[in-house]
Amino acid sequence: MSLSIKDGGAWKEPTKLEVKDSGAWKEVLTGSIKDGGTWKEFYQRKFTYTVSSNVNKLDLDTVLSADNKLGDVDVIINAGVYVYSDSTGTPALLTGSGVTGVLTIINNGYIYGAGGAGGTGGNPSSGNGGSGGSGGTALKLEKAITLDNNGSILGGGGGGGGGAGGNDDQFASDHDFAGGGGGGGGQSMGAGGARNSTCSGSGCNRASANGSAGTITARGAGGVGANAGQADAGSGGAGGTVGNSGSNGSVGSSNNDHNGGAGSGGSAGTAIDNNGNTRTGD
Repeated sequence: MSLSIKDGGAWKEPTKLEVKDSGAWKEVLTGSIKDGGTWKEFYQRKFTYTVSSNVNKLDLDTVLSADNKLGDVDVIINAGVYVYSDSTGTPALLTGSGVTGVLTIINNGYIYGAGGAGGTGGNPSSGNGGSGGSGGTALKLEKAITLDNNGSILGGGGGGGGGAGGNDDQFASDHDFAGGGGGGGGQSMGAGGARNSTCSGSGCNRASANGSAGTITARGAGGVGANAGQADAGSGGAGGTVGNSGSNGSVGSSNNDHNGGAGSGGSAGTAIDNNGNTRTGD
């Protein structure tokens, strides 16, 4: 059962209903009518909030006013729009708990958790590359919702592991040291891992490089490891695309006496954290 009024010759559903009570107009949140001895609802207040451009960290309790939260709320994310986070500690979309009625999220775009940071390159002494960071959560529920997902909801990509450091003791001639390259950041704003800049000995043929940061639409590449004489360090692994783990870093591939271990890639973030709440729909 629903309520419609005739306006300009056309029947239209009202978006706001008021009644006069003791001389003052007051908004109706829910309207019911007795039909055959049974009360039946014919009106429920509803507010529609549309996300029409990219937004970093959307908290519905913050963007919806107290008045907006009364009754049912539809949140519509338009096609091509990204709701994302640049921090793995904060989900891309928080539902909040303030909506008093039914909260419906209609996603026609992309909800992406933050990408994990790349691991640091290993130094030639201890050798091991740093592990990539885990990706962040895309959607976290703080109340029961109805979800109509026509787009993509994915946790942030894991960060790539850092490359191993290496050194080579040539005994009679020299001792070469090469630092590992940094891992790439996971897709959805993951930071690139820092290189180990050591490159010394008989000659620095190639300096190490930092890993690249991930963007909303792409994962970051791993940075190359250094090469100094006979010491060849490992390169960092690439970050993961959204919903996927980062790649492991690598160890040196040439004439090394002492190679460290490569850093492992970080795991992908959680797509939807129900957080103990009920989710209906997709």
